[in-house]
Amino acid sequence: MGDRAALLARPARRLRFRQGLAAVAPALPGVFAWGTVTGIALVKGGLTVAQALGISFLVLSGTTALVAVPLLAAGVSLPFIALTAVLTGLRFPVYSAALSPDLKHLPARWRWLAGFLMTDPGTAVYLDRRGRERPFVNRLAFYAGVTWLVWPVWLAGSVLGIGLAAVLPGAGRLGYLGILAMLALVAPMLRGAPAWAAALAAGAVALIGSGWPWKLGLLAAVVAGLLAALLAEAAERPPLRRPS
Repeated sequence: MGDRAALLARPARRLRFRQGLAAVAPALPGVFAWGTVTGIALVKGGLTVAQALGISFLVLSGTTALVAVPLLAAGVSLPFIALTAVLTGLRFPVYSAALSPDLKHLPARWRWLAGFLMTDPGTAVYLDRRGRERPFVNRLAFYAGVTWLVWPVWLAGSVLGIGLAAVLPGAGRLGYLGILAMLALVAPMLRGAPAWAAALAAGAVALIGSGWPWKLGLLAAVVAGLLAALLAEAAERPPLRRPS
């Protein structure tokens, strides 16, 4: 009986995996464009091709890379750069806490892999679907679907950007590309008050801090967006009922 149930579950898991791929597909052009812009910025910021490739393969966060490179070029101390990178990645512990109920029973190696492949678009799509479906069945297969393609698409865009950096104009003239890429990446995820609050707060702070040194405006925008999303999510929760 158990073998029969397992065999019947396989087609359902494959279907769920394909549904995950389809759900994240609208965000993939933005992921590719953001990777391309990040690859260009890494080389234009003074990194060698090997260094830029290493960061692209190991750091699945264009925001962190774009904040860290100007600091490296300016000779800022490594502890400060590390602190800045941690601050720009504050959203990932929040993602981890949200995903923990679904992933905590997995073996450690799979939890590490799931954490490494965790991205903004994949996590946003997964949590949105989990919130709308009751019951949310075959969730691990769906999570694999929404995360599977993001990393290779990001890498393809980054490698293209690193290759294009030698023939494109100076980084100062490429700012509009970063804006377009970020819009393409964020647009499919703007569902619900927390997402809109994060986008508006981050956008406003990014505009205010656009002239700040060492790309600190980008860091401030990330923190502002995270705080706005947390506040909006808290405001949406129903108040706790006091026992009568």
